[in-house]
Amino acid sequence: MEIITVGELLHWSYANLAMAHSAITAKAGKYGRTQFMIRSRLYSGLNKQTMSIGPIVEDDRLKMSLPQACCYCGSREYLSADHFIPTRRGGVNSGDNLVWACRSCNRSKCAQDALEWLMKKTGSHLSCFSAVI
Repeated sequence: MEIITVGELLHWSYANLAMAHSAITAKAGKYGRTQFMIRSRLYSGLNKQTMSIGPIVEDDRLKMSLPQACCYCGSREYLSADHFIPTRRGGVNSGDNLVWACRSCNRSKCAQDALEWLMKKTGSHLSCFSAVI
């Protein structure tokens, strides 16, 4: 399987999180058939638009309670809120689109798409994410 679009990458990442959540909830020492089925069905359903990504209220709660660090480089210095998907590129001004970013990363990213910016910064390509699959 090859991930081609950013949407597919986001769906794959979300499906992997659901798989991990299932394993943690079941106190499984490793992924089993059930977790792989959850990932497969969720990824397929998200791509076909028969399923949707769930509410991220818990993610926002954790974002506010965990130690603050730049989501791009991990720095804890000179943090500010950054729009993960820039408003100039259609990103919304809501909590699920805001992340912590250090001054350096925030200035460098500016209004660029986060994935494009990270690929330029690291010199990698979207195909590198296929290796994770």
